[in-house]
Amino acid sequence: MGKRIAHITTDYKPIFGGAETYLANLFQTLESAGYSQRVYQRDMGVKSEELVLVPRLPEILRVGGRGSELWAYNALLMTKARELANEDLLIVHYPLQFLPVFWHKRTLVLSHGVEWHQPPVSFNHKLKMRVARFAFDRAKFLVANDTNLFREMGVDLQPKEKMFEEVLPNKWFLPNCVDTDSFRPNAGLDGLRALNPILVPRNLSYGRGIHLALEAFALFNRDYPATNLVITGDIIDHGYFRRVLALVKQLKLSAKVFFLGGVPWREMPPVYASAQMTIIPTLFSEGTSLSALESMACGVATVSTNAGGLPDLPTVLAEIESKSLYRQMLKVYDERGIIGESQRREVVEYYNLGRWQRSWTEIVAKALTEE
Repeated sequence: MGKRIAHITTDYKPIFGGAETYLANLFQTLESAGYSQRVYQRDMGVKSEELVLVPRLPEILRVGGRGSELWAYNALLMTKARELANEDLLIVHYPLQFLPVFWHKRTLVLSHGVEWHQPPVSFNHKLKMRVARFAFDRAKFLVANDTNLFREMGVDLQPKEKMFEEVLPNKWFLPNCVDTDSFRPNAGLDGLRALNPILVPRNLSYGRGIHLALEAFALFNRDYPATNLVITGDIIDHGYFRRVLALVKQLKLSAKVFFLGGVPWREMPPVYASAQMTIIPTLFSEGTSLSALESMACGVATVSTNAGGLPDLPTVLAEIESKSLYRQMLKVYDERGIIGESQRREVVEYYNLGRWQRSWTEIVAKALTEE
């Protein structure tokens, strides 16, 4: 085809979370369609032929956590302006990263989920909302993986409405999907099964709500004392992780909570299948969670909060509050086999990777040809 596609994102390799997994699937899909691709990411010390490494600030200047790095990436991306100008299409993986490339002739902004509190409560979150509005209005094309983004932009779109459709001209709702051949019911891991685990497959940062899961589990474990809470994910915010450890001690759960650390994506199916139930306890900044979809694809009953794009999925929904999450866990647990089978059927029918791949191929073909 001879068309050059650039992906604009802070992080791709090494792959350690849902957004990186999403890009890996998209890269493979577009590669199979014959497109040439490059990924403009922060220099994370990984060398690969498809990567264009954007310099990072010296370590001594990396103050303010991940937020400051996102803004630094936007500024330092402009060192690649000449190369970017020669790309036929930019797929911008977060609205925030549209700012340094809004001048490009052909941009497609991708939203992995609303990145601010609803309503926004800080200057930073208000700024992210304004930038998202700018991207929504100015980008030539846009793909959102949930209906929540459209509602935040003032579009009357209900959860699960117009999935895989063009909601507005050149703006699509394309939910996350999963490879239901790789993620499917399996024998699991004997050692993990022995823990009767309630699984929380989340990286450790405040928005992912690990503390909410702990509070809900402390109540749940009184009813089902043989269960244990198993958390898989990388530590994104070390200050938050220290708060989580203190809460574990405060709730007297030290013998009941296990941190497995980050588990490579391809090794997750038996981890999911070992669980008796999965919890997605998100507070904010969530799209159509890949972790939730992967768990349900493995036939594991999955309970989530109703944050962000989670109402677009067939999880059992709770309010963003520990007692509500606890009550839903109780309702699901005794019927977990039936609920898990029902959720898997819905994921296989509506959220399968083949459907997602076809949709993306069609969208990119339109983005590259439409004047």
